[in-house]
This record gives sequence, C-alpha cells and structure tokens, in this order.
Amino acid sequence: MTQEGLVAVRGSFWLQLLSGLSGSLLLILIGQTAFAFAFGYGALLMIANGVWLATRLGRIRALDAAAGQRSLYAGAAMRFVALVAGLLLAQLLGLYLLMVAAGMFVAQMALFMFALIASRKTV
Repeated sequence: MTQEGLVAVRGSFWLQLLSGLSGSLLLILIGQTAFAFAFGYGALLMIANGVWLATRLGRIRALDAAAGQRSLYAGAAMRFVALVAGLLLAQLLGLYLLMVAAGMFVAQMALFMFALIASRKTV
C-alpha cells in the first residue's frame, strides 16, 4: 500500500472510531447503556470490515488484473459472510439490532464523509 493510501486508511479508521465512540458516549449519557453497547458493536463491525478491505486492497497491487479482480470478489464474499456472522453474534448476545444497524450506518457515513473531504482536497 502506498504512503498516501496508508494515511487515508488511518484517517478513515480514526474518524469511524471517533463517530462510534461519540454515539456510544451520547447514548450512555442519556441513560441508554444497552443501546450504547449495541451502537458501538455496529461501528466496530464496520471498522473491522473497512480494515479488512484496506488490507486486501494493499495486497492486490502485486497481482495481475484478472487475479486482482478474483481477489476482490472473494474478499467481498468473505466480508459479507463475516458481517452476517457478526450480526448473528449480536442477536445471540441479545444486542438491539436496530442500534447495531445505527452504529454501522454512522461508521459508514463517517467513512463516506472522509472520502468526500479527501476527494475535495485533491481537486
């Protein structure tokens, strides 16, 4: 992975982590501790998914186009299965799935905002 890519991955990671922690802290402050754990869990699912994707993208540069495409598809399938397993675990742990989804949404929005800001800096 290039230095630029590594900086982007670190920046998006920290922004997602900050958004997940902020949402969880806000929920704790209003007395919704169970919701806070579920929200944080959802944010952590998306952070782990993003780190996994970034790791795979970093390895693809050494592959030819066809092998890189196969690697991306295989990685997407594995991340999807891992995400479903994470949601099943949340259900088994008794977490509120709506709050898990909210944490996932907020973490993804943080990632999109980071990408939007980064793209505007390069233009």
